Amino acid sequence: MKEHKKLYKSGKLWLTATVLAVAAGTAMTTTTVHADTTSQPAGQQASDKDSQIAALQSDAKQQQATINDAQSQLATQQGKLTDTQKQLDAAQADYQKALAEQDQATQNDPDVQAATTAVNKAQQKVSTAQDGAKQAAAALSDAQTRQQQASDELSRAQSGSSQQTGFQLPDGYSRENYYKLQDALADGNMDVRDAWDNMAGQNYMKFKYVHSAQDKQEAVDPAHLTNQQRIEISQFVIDLLNPLREKIGAKPFVVSQGSVDLAQAVADQYNADKVYSGHDYPGLNKVEIANARAFREAVEGLDTSINNMDDLKAAIFSAIDDMIFHDTPDWGHARTLLGLLNDADLNNESDGVTQSYLGMSVSGDATNGMMIHFIPTYDDVDELEGTPAHPFDKTVIKETKQDNTAAIKAAQAKLDQANTDVTNAQQSKKAADDQLTQVQAELAAAEQSLVAVKASASAKTAQRVSDAKGRVTDLQGQVTGLKGAIEKTNQTLAAAQAKLAQDNQQLAELQKPQAQPDNEKYTNLDPSLVVKVNVTAGDTTIPAPTLAAGAYIKNTDNGTASAAMFMALAQTNGTYPEGTKVEWADPAKVQKDAQTAGTYDEEVILDFPDGSKSKAFNVPGVLVVAAKQTPSTDPTTPTEANHTLTVHYFETIGYAADGREINKEVGSQTFTGKPGDVISTDQIKVPAGYKLAMDGVTYTIGDKDSTLEQPVVSIETPTDDHNNENQPTTGNQTNGQLPAGAKVVNGQVVDANGNVLAGWMVVNGQAVRNGSTVAVNADGQVAASAKRLPQTGSNDSLALAGLGAASLLGMFGLAGLNKKRG
Repeated sequence: MKEHKKLYKSGKLWLTATVLAVAAGTAMTTTTVHADTTSQPAGQQASDKDSQIAALQSDAKQQQATINDAQSQLATQQGKLTDTQKQLDAAQADYQKALAEQDQATQNDPDVQAATTAVNKAQQKVSTAQDGAKQAAAALSDAQTRQQQASDELSRAQSGSSQQTGFQLPDGYSRENYYKLQDALADGNMDVRDAWDNMAGQNYMKFKYVHSAQDKQEAVDPAHLTNQQRIEISQFVIDLLNPLREKIGAKPFVVSQGSVDLAQAVADQYNADKVYSGHDYPGLNKVEIANARAFREAVEGLDTSINNMDDLKAAIFSAIDDMIFHDTPDWGHARTLLGLLNDADLNNESDGVTQSYLGMSVSGDATNGMMIHFIPTYDDVDELEGTPAHPFDKTVIKETKQDNTAAIKAAQAKLDQANTDVTNAQQSKKAADDQLTQVQAELAAAEQSLVAVKASASAKTAQRVSDAKGRVTDLQGQVTGLKGAIEKTNQTLAAAQAKLAQDNQQLAELQKPQAQPDNEKYTNLDPSLVVKVNVTAGDTTIPAPTLAAGAYIKNTDNGTASAAMFMALAQTNGTYPEGTKVEWADPAKVQKDAQTAGTYDEEVILDFPDGSKSKAFNVPGVLVVAAKQTPSTDPTTPTEANHTLTVHYFETIGYAADGREINKEVGSQTFTGKPGDVISTDQIKVPAGYKLAMDGVTYTIGDKDSTLEQPVVSIETPTDDHNNENQPTTGNQTNGQLPAGAKVVNGQVVDANGNVLAGWMVVNGQAVRNGSTVAVNADGQVAASAKRLPQTGSNDSLALAGLGAASLLGMFGLAGLNKKRG
């Protein structure tokens, strides 16, 4: 029985396949080879690994014993916990029953029932007293509100003024913060605007207008107010605004006939232009020009149903509330009414000499709608050019006092009644509060009595409850202890299981077959597989050498069972794994040799894919240095660079199982010349013992350095052009003369030494020539003396040496490959 080793690639792993040839059949096994390497001697590694394995196996045994003990202990503890939990459940049920019986006995006790009735009655009294106290408090609050209103009305009547309680600005409503608001609006900072809106908006509709019975009696037509009515509402507005302007730091408003007339001129212009909403900017410009006076304007819609002075003032009060507390987005109306900015084009309010005026007017009609106009104007530093229709009258109109005797008398009577109502409400509230205090004390006493009676009644059954509770507490402690013990046992079990798993994992890793490094697996350092490197004398950059394409072991998996069996039995077509590279062993020597024309032997090193390197080995003639051409000195003759043509002579020594040729390089020759130069036949030097496969061959130098593969045949090798009539023929194949000593043995043609001749096959018991003769051993492998060299231009050739392997493949239906060179 013989054993063959071969290397092939499966996925990312290189695998070895062992084929055992026996009489009864063929068996195959596959083992994974790892790329690990070690610097220790193999014997020392084995000793260390055995020690580690023994230690891990001992620890694993100990961990398994711990696991077994923990599992046994856990079962015992779990059983105790189950029994104790059942006892605890029964004890808790007994405890709840004792409590229920105690509660029932307490509830049925006559003294407890009587005390409970007393508490219920006391609670009812407290509830009634609380309702009475709430009602009395509400009545007092209402009486105090009417008292304050009556007092305010009396004060106004006594002063002869209709001034309201008015508005108040919050602390954040200041000139400085208004400047910050305008800057934020310019920058798009909505946070500052939102903060201002929130601060001001909290006061919106907070202040209430106080109605006047006297103003109710005064009839008005808002679209046709009299001059005195315009003065009255103007003075009403400045009484509301001036306290706010004072806090802002702005000049107070005054009313003059000029400011009232200016406001009316604005209303007349709106009527003339038929503008019933918004600002009439062209009309406002006309009024400024006609009066040669600048002014501001704030407008608000007005209810067309108003017909008395009280409703008109209430509407104005509401409009002011809206403008100073709800004037989003830029608060321009608040600026106009409160003087929040100093406008050099209109007024300089920081100048104490400058006077500020205000006039009020109404435009529109009941059909189209009406608007009320607030018109502030100022004594400017720069008056507008032009001559006004009439001079602006700056005489301040003082607020006139009216005879309010009747109003004072009525307000005093209302106040007296309100005072009486407040006194009565206070007495009622005090009585309700005293009643509530008394019944609350009664309730507290009843509840205290009930607690004492219940304690006395429950004492009769207290011992049983106490005993049952003690039993529950004891069992709860036992359950807690058992759960803690189980948790600790589980932790011990988990730790042992984890350690056992770790030991098993480490054992598995240690017991894995160790991979052999590439530089130990691939020790056949074949110089013929290194491709020659062509340079020109004097080159400073020398390319690294490369392997011939056929030097690599290919991935042979084509997905079929037949192909897998075929490749398991056949040799692979390369020597080294894909990815193997070559480097110069002595770059300095290579660089030195490259300076002079000639052919040089150099040492190289193989760099394998796993990172390991081969030892240095010599490659004959691997560096081919062409002579450097001297450029022509004749200025009239253009110079043209020389190039090389390297011819590699190959002999076909056999055929692969798939019919492709198996070639070996038997020599090479390098020619130098200019592009287009033709190499004559007499310049071609074929290696000794060979001749060109075809006559009349010539070569031409190209426009760059190049290589060429030239087929040759051995002079001693028989050709197909013979006529041996003593040999049989089969089909289109002609039998050649068998070499001396060759014979047919077991269906194969072998030489005198028993080596299978790859160029021959047996058909119907007769030896038939099939290509060039090459000696293979009895296992179908190429003999060392006939080992092929790779063909540089073939990247996918499949090397199956001879037909010995093909004979084995006949068992699987893969025989019949019979291709030869034509």
